[in-house]
Amino acid sequence: MTSLMAMDDTDRTILRILKEDARVSLAQISREVGLSSPSIKDRVEKMEAEGVILGYRPVLDYGKLGLGLTGFVGVMLDPLRCCDEDIVRDLRAVEGVVEGWFTDGDEDMLLMVRAADPASLMETVNMIRSIQGVYRTRTVITLANPIVRA
Repeated sequence: MTSLMAMDDTDRTILRILKEDARVSLAQISREVGLSSPSIKDRVEKMEAEGVILGYRPVLDYGKLGLGLTGFVGVMLDPLRCCDEDIVRDLRAVEGVVEGWFTDGDEDMLLMVRAADPASLMETVNMIRSIQGVYRTRTVITLANPIVRA
C-alpha cells in the first residue's frame, strides 16, 4: 500500500505553481509563497524524495511534431499471458505508443497512441495486434483535448 506524504497548504501551493510551470525559479516560488528559497528547495526535495514529484518533463505539441492524431487502443490479452512483462516490453517497443495502463473491464490494457494520420495509426494498431499474447484491440480516435491537467 502506498503511504501518503503529510502535506500542508504551502506544499500544495508549491505543487500548483510547479504544475503550471516546472521551470519556475525557486526565487519566484519563494515570493509567491512567502518563504525563503532554501525552505522552498527543502520542501521540493522532500516531495521528490517521497515520490510525490516523479520528474519534470516538457509538454509537447504533438501536432507540430507531425503526430496530430491521438488514439486510445484497448487491448485484450490472452488470459494465460495477461500482465506478462514480455508483452509490456513488446508494447513499449512499438513506435507511437506513448502511455499504457493495465485496466479492469473489457480490455486488459489501455494504450495512448500518437500518429501522423489514420494510415499510420492503422500501422501502429497492426503492430500491436502482431504481438504474441494480444488477442484483440479496440481503437477510439480523439477529436479534441479540452481538459488538460499536469
